[in-house]
Amino acid sequence: MAINRIATLQNAATATGNGVAMDISGYKNLALVVTGTFVGTVTFEVSIDGTNYVGLAMRDSDGATEAYVLTATAPGGFFSNLIGGYQFFRARISAYTSGSITVVAGAQSDGS
Repeated sequence: MAINRIATLQNAATATGNGVAMDISGYKNLALVVTGTFVGTVTFEVSIDGTNYVGLAMRDSDGATEAYVLTATAPGGFFSNLIGGYQFFRARISAYTSGSITVVAGAQSDGS
């Protein structure tokens, strides 16, 4: 998969917060890597207007179950091909206890 755009959405975050919203207009696929040693929850969200966000189911690419999830509570990789029509994506830290959380996203437009 050729990545067309990369953005850091959370950078060693140590508290709850929205982080950086990534413009995903015109992109078809989104890959996400969550790293860090933490106790917390990262919630995947999309928006058409940059104000109102809803949950986005992303495929957990841990290699075992590959289930669709709305959140991450541990480091890992995630993927979605369900972003068409949305303008923004964010990885909001909705719960935080300890550690630091980094989230990097890569968007792809052409499906190749």
